[in-house]
Amino acid sequence: MYSGYDMPKKYYRIVSKGDAVRRARIVAGLTSADCANAIGVSRPMLSSIENGASTSVTTAHKIAGAVGKTFEELFDIVDTGPKRGP
Repeated sequence: MYSGYDMPKKYYRIVSKGDAVRRARIVAGLTSADCANAIGVSRPMLSSIENGASTSVTTAHKIAGAVGKTFEELFDIVDTGPKRGP
């Protein structure tokens, strides 16, 4: 069991591939309000994700399911860990 001091650090972000989330939502025929309601986030939060804000793996999978796409089609996993030597 990890204590608060020895938890592994999160060195990645889940972000939309360009405007993939917005495009998929529109093609699926969903308004931003409809999609946000379907996945359980606010419309401004969905807009932030569509514009490149990071999100959780769970929310990313909910978005993908709502618009009929896979996680891999819509999101990139960006490494934010400390850079190691050359």
